[in-house]
Amino acid sequence: MVHRCWFNRLEREVRWLSCARRFTASPLRQADEGAYVLSAAEPGERTAVAWRVVLVLLATGQVVSPIVVSVLGGGQFTTSDRVGEPPIVPAGYAFSIWGLVEALCLAYAIWALVTRAPGHALRDRLARPLCLVFTGFTVWLIAAEVEPVWSTVAVFVVMVIGLLKAMDIAVRHRAEIARWHTAPRVLLWSMLGVYTGWSSVAIWVNLTTALIESGAPTDGPAGVAGQIAILAGATATAVALLWRIGGLVSYGLSVAWAIVAVVIATADARQFVLSVIAAVALLLVVVATVWFRLRAPGAA
Repeated sequence: MVHRCWFNRLEREVRWLSCARRFTASPLRQADEGAYVLSAAEPGERTAVAWRVVLVLLATGQVVSPIVVSVLGGGQFTTSDRVGEPPIVPAGYAFSIWGLVEALCLAYAIWALVTRAPGHALRDRLARPLCLVFTGFTVWLIAAEVEPVWSTVAVFVVMVIGLLKAMDIAVRHRAEIARWHTAPRVLLWSMLGVYTGWSSVAIWVNLTTALIESGAPTDGPAGVAGQIAILAGATATAVALLWRIGGLVSYGLSVAWAIVAVVIATADARQFVLSVIAAVALLLVVVATVWFRLRAPGAA
C-alpha cells in the first residue's frame, strides 16, 4: 500500500514537471520561431519596398525620357503623322494619350509607395511586371532611334506581356481591390486599362509600320488586304481581352480612342474601304465592352 502511494505520488510529480517544462519551453520556442519568421520576413519586406521605389523611378523615367529624346534632337520615328506611314496608323492627335498614361503611372507608383493602406502584398506583386513595362517604354524610345523597324515591335511585345501579367494579377484579386478606397481603386484600373488598351492596338500599328518599312505595299489590293488583316488582328485582340477582364471600361475606351483615330486617318487618306472596316471594328469593341461589362457587374 505504501509503495503504491509512493508510486502514485512520484507519477504525479513527473507529470507536473513535464507540464511545467512544456509551459516554460513553449514561449521560448514561440519567441525563437517568431524571431526567425521576423528575420526571414524583413529582407522580403525590404525587397518589396525596393521594387516600389524602383517603380516610382521608372514611372518618372517615362515622363522624362520623351523630353530628353526631343532635346537631343531625336524622336523622328515617334513623331505622329509622318510622311509615308500606312493609312491605318491613328491620326496624330490620338498619340496624346501617352501623356495620360504617363500621369496615371506616376500617380499610381507614388501612391503604392507611400500609402499605409492594406494590400501591400498585392501592390508588391503588381510592381514587378509594371517595372518591366515602364522600363520597356524608355527602351522603346531608344530602339526607335537606333533601329526603328523591328526592334520597336519586339520591345512592345515585352511591354504587352508585362501589362497582361499585371492585369491578370489585378483581375484575380478583384475582390480585394474592391475593398480599396475609391480613388486608388479607380487609379489602378484606369492605369491598367488605358495602358493595356492603347498598347494592344499600338503593337499592331508598330507591326504595320515595320512591314511597310520592310517593303510591304501600302496601297493596291495587297496593301489594303494587309491592313484589313492588321485591323482584324487588333480587333480580335481587344475583344478577347475584354472578355478576360470583364469589360473593363477604361480598356474599352482607350481602344475606342485609337480606332476612332484610325477611322479619321483612313478617311483623310481616302482609303474608304479601310474606314468602313475600322468603323465596324469600333462597333465591335463598343458592343463587346458593354456586353462583357453587363455580364460582370462586379468588374471595376
